[in-house]
Amino acid sequence: MALRLFDALKSETQFLRLTIQEATSSLAVAYKGADRKVLENLELLLLKSSQVEQSEVRFCAVRWATSLFDLEHCPSRYICMLGAADMKMDIREMALEGLILGKDQQRTISENPNLKYPKVGNMLDYIVKQQPALLESTEMRGSTLLFPSKSYVAMIQFLLKCFKAGLDESNASGKMPNDSIPLENMFLLLEHAMAYEGSAELHAIASKALIDVGAHVPEMVASRYARRIVWLKQLLGHVDFDTRESVARLLGISSCALPISALSDLITELISSLGGSKLRFEFQHGVLCALGYVTANCMSRSPTISESLLQRTLKCLVDIVNSETSTLASIAMQAIGHIGLGVQLPQLHSDSSSAPILTVLKDKLSKLISGDDAKATQKAVLALGHMCVKESSLPHLTAALDLIFSLCRSKVEDILFAAGEALSFLWGGVPVTVDIILKTNYNSLSMSSNFLMGDVSSSLSRSSCIEFDPHGDCDVSVRDLITRKLFDNLLYSNKKEERCAGTVWLLSLTIYCGRHPAIQKLLPDIQEAFSHLIGEQNELTQELASQGLSIVYELGDASMQKNLVNALVGTLTGSGKRKRAVKLVEDSEVFQEGAIGGSPSGGKLSTYKELCSLANEMGQPDLIYKFMDLANYQASLNSKRGAAFGFSKIAKLAGDALQPHLRLLIPRLLRYQYDPDKNVQDAMTHIWKSLVADSKKTIDEHLDFIIEDLLSQCGSRLWRSREASCLALADIVQGRKYDQVGKYLKRIWTAAFRAMDDIKETVRNSGDRLCRTLTSLTIRLCDVSLTDVSDARQTMNIVLPLLLTDGIMSKVDSIRKSSISIVTKLAKGAGTAILPHLSDLVCCMLEGLSSLEDQGLNYVEMHAANVGIQTEKLENLRISIAKGSPMWETLDLCIDVANSQALEQLVPRLIQLVRSGVGLNTRVGVANFISLLVQKVGSDIKPYTSMLLKLLFTAVKEEKSATSKRAYANACATILKYSTPSQAHKLVEDTVALHTGDKNSQSSCALLLKSYSSTASDVLSGYQTIIVPVIFISRFEDDKNVSTLYEELWEENMSSERVTLQLYLNEIVTLVDEGVTSSSWASKKKASLAISKLCEVLGDTVSPHHHVLLASLMKEIPGRLWEGKEALLCALSALCESCHIAIVNSDPATSNEILSLVSSACKKKDKKYRETAFCCLKQIIKAFSNPDFFNIVFPMLFEMCDSTIVYSSQVPSSNNIVKEEIDEKKDVVPHDKVMDCINSCICVARVTDIIEQCQNLLHVLSISLAPSVVWTVKMSVFSTIKELCSRLRSDTVEISQHVRIAALVHELFLSISPKVVDCISTVKIGQVHVTASECLLEITLLLESLPTFQRIEIGFKGELHHQYEIEKNQEAKSILKKCMDIIQSLEEKSLQNC
Repeated sequence: MALRLFDALKSETQFLRLTIQEATSSLAVAYKGADRKVLENLELLLLKSSQVEQSEVRFCAVRWATSLFDLEHCPSRYICMLGAADMKMDIREMALEGLILGKDQQRTISENPNLKYPKVGNMLDYIVKQQPALLESTEMRGSTLLFPSKSYVAMIQFLLKCFKAGLDESNASGKMPNDSIPLENMFLLLEHAMAYEGSAELHAIASKALIDVGAHVPEMVASRYARRIVWLKQLLGHVDFDTRESVARLLGISSCALPISALSDLITELISSLGGSKLRFEFQHGVLCALGYVTANCMSRSPTISESLLQRTLKCLVDIVNSETSTLASIAMQAIGHIGLGVQLPQLHSDSSSAPILTVLKDKLSKLISGDDAKATQKAVLALGHMCVKESSLPHLTAALDLIFSLCRSKVEDILFAAGEALSFLWGGVPVTVDIILKTNYNSLSMSSNFLMGDVSSSLSRSSCIEFDPHGDCDVSVRDLITRKLFDNLLYSNKKEERCAGTVWLLSLTIYCGRHPAIQKLLPDIQEAFSHLIGEQNELTQELASQGLSIVYELGDASMQKNLVNALVGTLTGSGKRKRAVKLVEDSEVFQEGAIGGSPSGGKLSTYKELCSLANEMGQPDLIYKFMDLANYQASLNSKRGAAFGFSKIAKLAGDALQPHLRLLIPRLLRYQYDPDKNVQDAMTHIWKSLVADSKKTIDEHLDFIIEDLLSQCGSRLWRSREASCLALADIVQGRKYDQVGKYLKRIWTAAFRAMDDIKETVRNSGDRLCRTLTSLTIRLCDVSLTDVSDARQTMNIVLPLLLTDGIMSKVDSIRKSSISIVTKLAKGAGTAILPHLSDLVCCMLEGLSSLEDQGLNYVEMHAANVGIQTEKLENLRISIAKGSPMWETLDLCIDVANSQALEQLVPRLIQLVRSGVGLNTRVGVANFISLLVQKVGSDIKPYTSMLLKLLFTAVKEEKSATSKRAYANACATILKYSTPSQAHKLVEDTVALHTGDKNSQSSCALLLKSYSSTASDVLSGYQTIIVPVIFISRFEDDKNVSTLYEELWEENMSSERVTLQLYLNEIVTLVDEGVTSSSWASKKKASLAISKLCEVLGDTVSPHHHVLLASLMKEIPGRLWEGKEALLCALSALCESCHIAIVNSDPATSNEILSLVSSACKKKDKKYRETAFCCLKQIIKAFSNPDFFNIVFPMLFEMCDSTIVYSSQVPSSNNIVKEEIDEKKDVVPHDKVMDCINSCICVARVTDIIEQCQNLLHVLSISLAPSVVWTVKMSVFSTIKELCSRLRSDTVEISQHVRIAALVHELFLSISPKVVDCISTVKIGQVHVTASECLLEITLLLESLPTFQRIEIGFKGELHHQYEIEKNQEAKSILKKCMDIIQSLEEKSLQNC
């Protein structure tokens, strides 16, 4: 099956390979535990497949190799080695994982101790079997590689792991490694890896591997490569730095097997090779390294090289140091240092004088050490330490110390570590030997130990130390110089750079020389220094000081360990002793640059001098003390962080010694894990993990202490403490039960609210997070489905009052919003548990509707009128927004749980809120809530209806807002349904009485009645006799808004207006009569309009009540004028039109009285009133149709008309504006209204009476058609002429009057017709043309109808013909044509008579 799948992967098309690849990969586990023969066949298949062209096949081969076989299986690991050089990244990564060489694979072995590497011999044998050419050895470097570079790299790294695993196994069993054949093969493989084709990475790894293997069998390596010196010398000029270093070290090891003569020749050759010109840097570097290693190794053997050769070597190296660049100089110094490890350097002879090497190199070393090349400086400083290992001259040692101490201001960490290592060599007792330095891949103590990453002092202490001759007082003096420099100058310096350097060097001495007796004596002083330095602002100083404390703890005795633990606990808990004071000078840095901003002028604020200058500039010298207080706090915080670094390691060692301190430590450590400073967080988390095995259990055990500490720190004056406490509380209270947090719940909520109002933004954010956590906790504890009912009630009793008083009523926006959201969620889940707090909750929510509203809406409402926004629409918008708020949602939830028991407390609170509630949303909200509540509880509200009705009625009456008024009215109507009959009667009567009040009362009455009719129609049905008249008469209020309300109410409730008015006519007449006779002008006007409407709808049905209405109207019309009094005249005319028969039948003289009354009104000076009076006169004349009225009224009208025309002739007609202004001021009769009255008089007059007044009538008609008269008056004149013609053509005219009528008609035709034609020509209005033409037609027809026709001269005939020709209005033109035809026929008739 496997063979078929792999073959398919090779042969199938590309789009099928992915599917086959998945199937092949999943099949691998099926072969686990297969027969040996099957597995051997699979090995061959996978090896072959791993080298084919198709990447899918190679992928599956490597996947099978890694998943099917274990780590000890050599063939599968070989396949992984080949896959490490694959062009596909996924295959390469999978292959490296199979070799445990991946980036994340380093801990696999430690996590799984069952993983075992194969024997290095077996692995090498299999590799050699696959590539026999590895066994071929050549004296020169090969040109081609036997494997790809990446495969070689993986192969070497894996073989080294196998080699080290074999050594560990041998050491564990007590056996010595004796496996020369595998080592021989290993050497051959590594030598082949050095071929020219190999990459620089491969050459570096291969050369280092030779050193690693050779370190365990140095004699074998020395003897093997002593024969291959030429091969090694080829590699001294390699392009890779590490390769050159390793080859030079290997050449030094090999030189130990050379005879002295050959060795001398090799050294001479190396020296000679440095004498050439234009040498490559790589070659110079390799030769210098080789010269140092070879000379250093030969100094430890006996016999050694000659003194002259040593002098020549040293002189060569010194010359290079003095003459070359810093890089080559540092390499030459390194070579000198290596030589100095094995022998005291002799004085350097030059001609006739000699001088110590340090003296010769002092100036150059000073420049080199103070230069910018950090790597060169490191090498030079380390070389100084190595040179002084065997040095016995105190002046020379002092000079070396001075050079090293000159680096105390350096800011380069690597240089400081190198200087610390050099000081350790000067101190003595370093945990390395000369052979380790010269014959292994040793670089430096700091790089080898990597002491910043772990616990290293114990491992270093087990190593052998460099043995050197005792120098007696010299060593003591050197140590004394180092001690004084560190403790007196550097560690307590006012320069942070010097303190950092002192810390690095003291730590170096403590780690590398910790077992030295001199260090043991200094341990108390070292502990004090490190304890002082853990509060440094510089992170490196702080971390190294804390690291030093853990080293001191390990090195010290029991009493010191106890004191150290107590001191660290005191630092962490804030009860530690004061640190040693450091004197400040001008340039002492108090704060890190930028930590507290800059000065007003833009300068820095970090040193003591700058802070003092700022305080003086601001005129507040005492400000410097505040700065120092702030700096002390920062140092305290740094001390805690530094102490945590050291404590985390000490905690692992201290064990039970820390148990008494846990009660104090646990709360603070927990809080510090949430400190804003990430470094403090990391440090405290590290110590927490070291100290606490089970975090949850520890927190549960110390929960009370933790919460108490956090709550106290929530009110700290330090913002970072407040922030950390809130964050810690937010984490530890999650998921807690009521019995764990119940007693702290109120205090935690208070702390959260305080944090949300903090001046610091980060503290506010932490407060928000704590609030969110408390919200979920509280909701869970109050939810009866998740918590016991008793616990839920207790939680509600604690939290809800707090939220209602301190939360929702807070001035902080975020607190209010959060509290409202929480209360809404509580109301959803609490159910009946919320009943004891229902009244408080409802009132708070109702008040919150207004207090939490966006203040911008209030501003808009204040300026709504200015921008054209209707107030009522804006109020409705505000109410709509409020109803979508969480407060209203909560109120709905409260309605759901409300019952009769809750009313006893709830109703008085609602009553109080109705009386004192402020804000539109609150007032509308309480009204709506009452409505909903009454609907919910039903008849249970009856005990409270009396007080509620009285209160709500008053609220409706006094409320100014229409929206609020409507809401209160609805609430009142809802309660009315459940009131007693007496209460309902009283309420309806009080409501009806409001219609006689001001505008607000009238609108209140309308809204109440409307609400009653829609909500409590069954109650209202018994009071229609009271309500209907009020609604009817109130429809005629002056205020449009009020009248609209009553109009809507009337239309909604009255099915038929006529039937309703007939049904309640008696009550309406009574109410109207009261209105007419009242002292209020508005009531008189309203009642008069009601009479007009009543007469309009009912007609003569009102007759039975005419005497009452007529008497009231006739009584009110005389007297002074008031605004709107014309409504009385309108009512009188309407009453006369509908009841004229009943009036005449009742008393015929009444009509004359009415005529006289109205005629008097026509003489009033008020223009509007007079116009209405003329209209009324016209209607009354027509209504009574009394012929006698003509002789009574026409003389008055003639006089008025005559005076009007005379006055108007004095005013130019063109100046209409001036004329209108004068009309307003002068007693001017409305001409058109007078003509209408004359028209009505002609309608009812006798023809004889008309003939008697014919001259006056013709005069009025003539002057009214004058050009100065406006066209509207002329239209009335035309109507009057047509009416006159109609009367004169009447069949009822007596025969005796025909002559007089004919004379009148002739006069009318001759005097009026020309003026009518003039009107047609002068007035450019189509309507006038049509009406005038009709009038002219009537006159000509009347003339034509006369039985006898006298011959007359028609002077306007030509003008009439011309007007006909130019007339554009077709209707008028048609009528004019008729007139012309009649006139033509009359002329012809006249000629015939002649």
